[in-house]
Amino acid sequence: MDRMISYEDMKNRIKICGTMDKKQKSEFLETYKKNYDLWLDELKQKLDDYSPLFTDLDTRRSISPSFNYQEHNLKGEIWKEFPLDSRYMVSNLGRVRFDGKIQKQKDDKMQYVTLTDENLRKDYIYNFVAFTFLGKIEGDGYHVHHITNDGYDNSVDNLVLLTATEHSIVHGFKIGGGVNE
Repeated sequence: MDRMISYEDMKNRIKICGTMDKKQKSEFLETYKKNYDLWLDELKQKLDDYSPLFTDLDTRRSISPSFNYQEHNLKGEIWKEFPLDSRYMVSNLGRVRFDGKIQKQKDDKMQYVTLTDENLRKDYIYNFVAFTFLGKIEGDGYHVHHITNDGYDNSVDNLVLLTATEHSIVHGFKIGGGVNE
């Protein structure tokens, strides 16, 4: 599911557009709003349909690639350089290498995963993956959401970038900090 520009961002972009008159801008925004609302409803429905395959933490942890420390590539695994620090490589399955070595990961007690080594970058694994594979930019205000609501599954296919408003809608409660609060 492709990401759409938020309605508020689109409204701001159209406001400064010099190639449309006021009526055209209004008609465009009306159509865009309908499509954006449909996209948001579709996203919410898609996310509502997901739930972790296993509810107990030990099983979820045992099947997560994040906790697999084998040095060879896992099936379908792709590695890319971490854009914020070239000493790191990040895989599409949520594994991290530092200076060529697979790094151990740990549960932060909130069902999200970080690197075990305290001397390395202090960040959630989902952020490593989002920066590397989803084009997240530091300070952009977008939230990284786990589609299945499983914080142990940090594969790129389980992550989506949402505005703060979209993230709040998906979770059904206000989430602070970010784009379009």
